[in-house]
Amino acid sequence: MNEHLVEWTLLREKNYLQSCIDLHLEKKICEQFTTDYGRIDFAHKIKNDGFLITELETIIDTRAKLSYCIEQTKQYQNIRFNSDENHYICILLANQTTDYYQREIKNFCNESNIRYYLYDLDIVKHLYEKEIEKALINVGVPLAKPVAMNLTHLASFNRFFIPFYLNNTDRLVKNDFSSFFNVLNTEKSHSTFNVVFYGCSYFDLAYKEEDFYILTKLGIEFRDNLNIHQIVPNVKKVDLSIEQKRILLQSLLNGNFYEKKSKVNIYYFLKFVSLTEGEWIPRGRTFDNKAKLDFVNNFLKMNYTEGTVADWLRFTCNHCVELGLVERIRTQGFYDRVILTTLGSRVMNFLEFDISHKREQVQIPLQI
Repeated sequence: MNEHLVEWTLLREKNYLQSCIDLHLEKKICEQFTTDYGRIDFAHKIKNDGFLITELETIIDTRAKLSYCIEQTKQYQNIRFNSDENHYICILLANQTTDYYQREIKNFCNESNIRYYLYDLDIVKHLYEKEIEKALINVGVPLAKPVAMNLTHLASFNRFFIPFYLNNTDRLVKNDFSSFFNVLNTEKSHSTFNVVFYGCSYFDLAYKEEDFYILTKLGIEFRDNLNIHQIVPNVKKVDLSIEQKRILLQSLLNGNFYEKKSKVNIYYFLKFVSLTEGEWIPRGRTFDNKAKLDFVNNFLKMNYTEGTVADWLRFTCNHCVELGLVERIRTQGFYDRVILTTLGSRVMNFLEFDISHKREQVQIPLQI
């Protein structure tokens, strides 16, 4: 099991972490924090007694791993969060490490006034599986898996809606969209048009009947609230108006999740942000280590490639930003940070309540 996944699990399963450490952990103060003396795995405030810096290790089975652990821990002795309080350092090691390397680590700790603790890697694996299962649970209601889409922004919907607005209609055929989707006049794939249309259909705005693309009642409202002043020749993107955002939120909250991929993606993304504290939104199409890619694939119960997973996170993040559900904090590092807004937190709670309510409607009568 990769160290990043072990760390994530231990920091979520605070009771188990506390059972491994004989100091009273009051709260986590940092995680994967870079200092002048190396990158701290994590650190905690100790109740009434300063700080504990933890060097986390999985199984040490080579001399090189042992040396790295020792040298890194030595550097931690130079770190001070607050010069007036005590600073403790510990090595937290998987007890599956062989006796030989455990003795080496223990001797080093005794000589250097560093604390030495063990955890059970098998227990952590079990806790990790429970956390993933708990995060993924859809409380008994059929809910489709999240799906990678090439829809970068919800504002792309307006390319589909402009012809409806200009023609003052709620029914068009494919050729009517050619001025706004140039690909329709070529022999190239119509994928761009299809991605936008299906995105609209997932939000209950439009549907197809024979050769016609037809707006729903919600779609007509969406059309009538276009940012008209942004409609110019060859326009590729018209920003969502405030009212259009409200319409999309109304659709998101209407309880219709069956085969609605865009809504499902938003639901899973909000849960993902809640689960990871929004720290793993890649700025590009790669991850800095395979463990995070595996984590996201496990969470989504999919087996996407690295680029596809990164796109799913970035594009769905864009959708949530457009709807005011999250705020994205740009960084110079490998990942941007995302935080749930008050609206985003309320929407996620509502969706979970709605799904739970549907489950109870089905399951309660079955208890008779």
